Amino acid sequence: MLLATAATLLYAWGLSRNPLHPYYSAAVRSMSESWHAFVFGALDPAASITVDKLPGAFMVQALSARVFGFHTWSLILPQVAESVVTILVLYRAVRRWQGPAAGILAAGAYATTPVVAVLARSQISDTLLVMLLVLAADAWTRAVADGRLRHLLLSGLFVGLAFQTKMAQAWGVLPALAIVYLIAAPVPLRARLGRLGLAGLFTVAVSLLYVSAVMLFPATYRPYADGSPNNSLFYTVFQYNLLSRYSIGAEAGPELGGSPFMFSDGVAPQVGWLYPLALAGLAAGFVWRGRAPRTDLVRAGYLMWGLWLFTHAAAFSSGRVAHEFYVIAAAPAIAALAGGGAVTLWAAWRCGGRRSWALPATIVFTMAWTIHLSLHFRTFLPWLAASAAVLAVPAVAGLVAVPPLRARYRRLGLAAGIRRSVRIAAVSTVFGVVACVITPAGWAASSVDSAYRGSGADPAAGPRTDSGTGGPPGLIARLPGSGGLYGEGSGAGSDPDTPTGMPPVGGSASADGPAPASPSGDGGFAPNVSDTPGEDTRALLKYLKSSQPGRTYLFAAQGLQALPYLRAGASVLPLGGFSGRVPFPTVDRLEQLITAGELRYVLIGGGVPFNRFAAGDRGGGEGNATAVATWVTAHCVAIDANGTQVHDCATR
Repeated sequence: MLLATAATLLYAWGLSRNPLHPYYSAAVRSMSESWHAFVFGALDPAASITVDKLPGAFMVQALSARVFGFHTWSLILPQVAESVVTILVLYRAVRRWQGPAAGILAAGAYATTPVVAVLARSQISDTLLVMLLVLAADAWTRAVADGRLRHLLLSGLFVGLAFQTKMAQAWGVLPALAIVYLIAAPVPLRARLGRLGLAGLFTVAVSLLYVSAVMLFPATYRPYADGSPNNSLFYTVFQYNLLSRYSIGAEAGPELGGSPFMFSDGVAPQVGWLYPLALAGLAAGFVWRGRAPRTDLVRAGYLMWGLWLFTHAAAFSSGRVAHEFYVIAAAPAIAALAGGGAVTLWAAWRCGGRRSWALPATIVFTMAWTIHLSLHFRTFLPWLAASAAVLAVPAVAGLVAVPPLRARYRRLGLAAGIRRSVRIAAVSTVFGVVACVITPAGWAASSVDSAYRGSGADPAAGPRTDSGTGGPPGLIARLPGSGGLYGEGSGAGSDPDTPTGMPPVGGSASADGPAPASPSGDGGFAPNVSDTPGEDTRALLKYLKSSQPGRTYLFAAQGLQALPYLRAGASVLPLGGFSGRVPFPTVDRLEQLITAGELRYVLIGGGVPFNRFAAGDRGGGEGNATAVATWVTAHCVAIDANGTQVHDCATR
């Protein structure tokens, strides 16, 4: 509980000063004010179009906003709670597997993982995903320990619920859970196969329940499925958000992946400080228990967490990864292997012999890896790596010196000497643990400072460059309110074909609308999105509300341009969805809305924006958006609305 309390204080410190995600916060505002939008996960209050993924995490945030009001802290509070619950559940899962000491070490390793700390302070949905997957691992551990079907079904239930948060990414743990259950569950093979098949069907059913239920509604009642060319939520989930990321059935998009992805400068400092300890623990735990019975829970746990880690590493390295924070899904496995491995290595050290050298050797390799990563960020808290190295010296020295001393004292029958060696071993162990976690803990704590937590759209702990400023090395889609629509290519790997921004609507930039990007301590995202609309937004909304707008929509705007107004609570029709490519609404549908009096004003500015970071249909969406813009320009009258140019379609 002390660890959970400390984590809560770290994650919740300055909660109201954290940046919101430009896109997700707009959707949550709409969902918090309209039950229709809530049920379907719509971007706008009139539920015209969905967000481009399943809305599970945003439903939780919308409920928080309904209870506490729409504030920065009310939207981020659920992520803090989810992160703390994950720590507690991971402790319980590892304790069942390797005992209390391993549980505490694993929970501590997870709590001090930089990407965990920074996502706990953001609006990103991955915290709920990881919480549900760790709950699935906990239930799986019970299923492998006692063989009961209900625990296996409970594990499948949590995976299915995680699917509602990040879709098919939740299924990334299924190979580890299924393969190891089939190997180690304490029931006959036929029962294992039958129960695994039943649990698999149950998992798929829970996963697809929401998608199937939504698709049963008539298309005229439900919002358009963003990310799809045919208004299919199945397409959004499986093609747009899954297959296109592996270049299956779609043009390959920009990627951060590649074989060294998990070891890259942008990823390893976020999640990988304990790679050596986790991998050493996995090797020791699996190999040293090679002759254990088939149902050995300790070996099964090592195999499951190891497969969890390697499955995600392979997926991230081969697919199109738009954000480095996705790797938080691997953090529980790394923490569990590190905690369990530390206990296994400690037990081997106590037994003596050749295996006793594994623990001090692992500390040495962990320190070497820590120094290697730290040298890429020489100007950021340089005392961290130095402190880790200083602490590691007496730790390794003590662990190397104690075994021969203890053997000598035993031969001489010196009880006082034996007790002294025990104290030296205890102090050395504490020094070793602190040496391993002090650097990632420092990176995690840096998220308290706004200069070291990235942006609302791309959170990351610590610096992204050696100077601690500038954009991340990966590809980031800048959104309105994040310092530009697409980014200026300040970071390595920027897409040269991506527009560097849009001309501000009406010829003026504001803190909540499109603005030129500039380097900042927030990873190049400046300014960040707040829950308070800017002056230009308020001016336009005031004008349109007093000028006889449509009955349903205050106005229509191209998808990304609509975000600041949606965050302000206005009913805006987003044209083209998040990517700007989806064929919604068509020209005929837009004309119908205008004729029926549902819509009057349309905001068109800076051409047609397309978000190249959103994979999707290449056949029709762009043409539809261009046709809509052309039709509006030809049939509606451009007017000045308190400094912003909009088109009045009532006099067409």
